[in-house]
Amino acid sequence: MPYEEAFRKVGREEGVDYCLLYEIARRESNFNPLAIGSVGEYGLMQVHPDNWNTLAPKLGLYDPFDPYSNIKVAAVYLKWLVSEVKSMGLAEERWILVGYNWGTGNLKKLIQSGGGWDRVPQAPAAYATSIILSTEACRISGEVN
Repeated sequence: MPYEEAFRKVGREEGVDYCLLYEIARRESNFNPLAIGSVGEYGLMQVHPDNWNTLAPKLGLYDPFDPYSNIKVAAVYLKWLVSEVKSMGLAEERWILVGYNWGTGNLKKLIQSGGGWDRVPQAPAAYATSIILSTEACRISGEVN
């Protein structure tokens, strides 16, 4: 597994399932630590520049293309997303993944307008579903594929 030890280490440090981190990196960058997304997202986990600029200095991290640093910032952001999604009255992992992929602003607008899962656009819904299925397989086997 590419970067296995970094995923495991960050997972332990931040209390985030390493299988989830691994699957997000697979979908976001196909494990390319130098990937740059369409709106400037960085590295393995495709961390949005605003999130990097907010979180990395607090964590003493400086290189968004360093795999460990990128995974660490993404994990801290995911932990924040959990509380943010719960504050919207949602608890399922799928909503956290939709927020990661589609953005919390879009998710908030959807929920505030009374929308539910049936109104999540196809791309973020498919993203969340595929990561959940792959993460569950990893959790069951204890291995990533």
